[in-house]
Parts: sequence; C-alpha cells; structure tokens
Amino acid sequence: MKSLDEIGLEHGTDKASNHHDFLRLYDRRLSRLRDQSFTLLEIGVYRGGSVRSWSQYFPNATIVGLDITEECVKYAGGNVHIRIGDASHTDFLFSVIQEFGIPTVIVDDGSHRWDHQITTLQILFPILKKGGTYIVEDLDTSFDGHLKNAAFDGLSPISAFDYLVKMSRYVTGDTALGDERPHDLFIADNAPWVGSVEFGRRTAVLSKKTDRHTGPF
Repeated sequence: MKSLDEIGLEHGTDKASNHHDFLRLYDRRLSRLRDQSFTLLEIGVYRGGSVRSWSQYFPNATIVGLDITEECVKYAGGNVHIRIGDASHTDFLFSVIQEFGIPTVIVDDGSHRWDHQITTLQILFPILKKGGTYIVEDLDTSFDGHLKNAAFDGLSPISAFDYLVKMSRYVTGDTALGDERPHDLFIADNAPWVGSVEFGRRTAVLSKKTDRHTGPF
C-alpha cells in the first residue's frame, strides 16, 4: 500500500517531500482514517494535485475542495467535489458544510494571510467533528522572509504562527498558568477542546478531543 507521500509525488502536489514535505507528517496523523467514510474539506485547490492525492489515499471519503478560481471545477470527479467561493466569507463556508456535512479533517491551504488563517480557524475549528484534525499550512508566511515580498499580515496584528503558539500555551500550561489570561475569547473557549498542537515544517496540525476538558483554564 502506497504512503500518502508516494501518492502525493505521483500527483504532483507541492505538499509532497520534494517541496513542502507535509505529507509524511500527515500520514502519521491521518492513517487511522484511511478506510473510513468521512468529509475532508480543503481550502485552496490550486492545480488539483492535493485533492487528487486525498482522493486516492481516502477512497471512501468525500473530498471537498474550495477555491476562488473558476477553472478549478475541472478537478472534480469521483469522490472529489469542488465549490467556488471565498473561504473568508462565513456564508460560503456554512453553505458548503450544510451541503456535505461536518468535516472530520480540515486543511487550510488558502491565501496564507494571517487574518484569513486565524479567522478561518475561529470559524471552522468549533464546527470540526469531535476527534477530528485541523491543519494550517504555509505558516512560514508568519516570518520576516515572506513579509518583505508580500502583505501576508493582512488585517491581523498577530501572525498565524504566534496565534497558534498562544493556543498551544494554554493547551500545554493548563492549570500551571495560574491567573494568566488567554489571548482572546476564542482561545479561552476552544483550548479545552484541543488535544495537541503539533508544529512541523511550515505547517501545524491540531487534534480535536472527543470531549471537552473540564478543568480550569
């Protein structure tokens, strides 16, 4: 049986080990779902290599790709569905979820702007199925090397990476944080649902618990 990275290399996705090298991490985190029926939602279709890879790796899943580029509809087929719209618009996201059901896996490979990455997390993580996985890709846009060439900060005063660090601080520190306040209400409300925040090369993988932590935060 081929690994996710082997499949990704065949389909030419930049998530494979010859470019971003995301898929070997994802394989370890998602292989438990390989034969299951569930919905995977990916924001950003680009040239279709990623949705084709997910389709082959998860043959029983419903793969939903979102993009603002009309021509991406050509990548639909089999268990892959493409919807065209702006993932930063709440109404569009909720219409997709109403159509395909609550996702078990969400992959944010969209604009890579800080404000979009943070806002999308705030909208979709609470909706993510319990026990599910939320992935934020291309977090390297949070660092100076990219900011010299593009306005990846958008409207956010904090980078997406630093925001996830603040989330992971509350997941890890737990009651030892004492009187320290969370960064915002989203982290206060959702940190108890986060099982882990794992940072990899240019990416982060959040696991959602099957039940909410009930201790003090």
